[in-house]
Amino acid sequence: MSNNETKSDKSVAKNGLMRESENDAFPSKGKKEAAAAGEFRSPLARKTNKAATKPPHHTNIWLPDQPGAWVMALFPAVGGAIISGICWRNVWLLVAWTLCYCFQFSAARWLAVRSHEAKDARKRRSNIYFVPAAVYLIATAVVGIPVFIFAPRLLWWIPAYAILAALSFVAAWLRRERTLWGNAVAVIAAGGMALLTASLGSKYFVPATPHESLASRLSPILALNSTVAANSGNAATMVYQGNSPSVSYFSLTSQYFLDSPLLPKAGVIAALTFILTEYASVVFVKTMFRKYGNHGYYALSIIYHAILAALGFLAPTLLQNLAGLAFPHGAMAGTLLWGIASTLLLLIAIIAPHHKRMKAMQVGGIEAGTSLMNLIVIVATLA
Repeated sequence: MSNNETKSDKSVAKNGLMRESENDAFPSKGKKEAAAAGEFRSPLARKTNKAATKPPHHTNIWLPDQPGAWVMALFPAVGGAIISGICWRNVWLLVAWTLCYCFQFSAARWLAVRSHEAKDARKRRSNIYFVPAAVYLIATAVVGIPVFIFAPRLLWWIPAYAILAALSFVAAWLRRERTLWGNAVAVIAAGGMALLTASLGSKYFVPATPHESLASRLSPILALNSTVAANSGNAATMVYQGNSPSVSYFSLTSQYFLDSPLLPKAGVIAALTFILTEYASVVFVKTMFRKYGNHGYYALSIIYHAILAALGFLAPTLLQNLAGLAFPHGAMAGTLLWGIASTLLLLIAIIAPHHKRMKAMQVGGIEAGTSLMNLIVIVATLA
């Protein structure tokens, strides 16, 4: 390479014209065409990104290739099923959720590539993700629709998950999936599955009676039964205890609000805990990779983990006194386990970023280990 070309490359890089995207998946263009589109890359930059222009491996098209993503997507659903009692209903929902996650992965890749490639490259690049997305969409529908037949109250969650799906696809189109808000969308969707699988478990699910009306089956909070009438302005509500329902009358502000079939107490707490701990993992991983050495993100991570550690020690007692949540082994055991786990997360967040830059496999091992620890602690205290 001549001195002029070297100076030109430095000048281009200095002026911000030699850009690299995290998910660069479109082939190099001619200089004139690229310059017109504002995406000119020098020969040196094109050589650096040569691997990004190759078609992805067949396996990577069909399956997410990040073990940490699988852990974060599936652990909450598994935890909710264990807490409420594993049965065919929540296992069925877990299979449907796994297919849905694969669909979201393929569809998001298709949107991300299509939004940033040239028109003449679309047939060569983005369409390779279209077939997996279509197959997973059909499979999700085939497996998922029966869930709403035997558990119609779950239909109330469709608007929330439709909004989360739309936001995830917007993030993919804008290539903002790995921003804080993009990660938050994914974490909320995954963490919420703990509540859904818990509501279908043997401890909380109450099958519809032969004479129960459709309105009663769909009722999300009040769970009104056709044989129970309103009394003195209060809502006639079924308070479910295991598989034997008993009738209780109370106002909407009653403490039994969280004991409805849609919102079992243990499922709600598990979902919130998974969301908080998984987002802690998101912030921590950023300080190890994309924001490595960024003091602002490091401070954000420490503050977040410190708040999480405080909640770990305080939450069990507060939940028992305010929400009436009975821990199987007592609030003290919950405080001990949650406090130790959250403190360990804080120590890792403080120490690890000061270590020399780790490889992806090492950080992934830490992430998987802490996620497994969180799963064990949540199940041990709530099951």
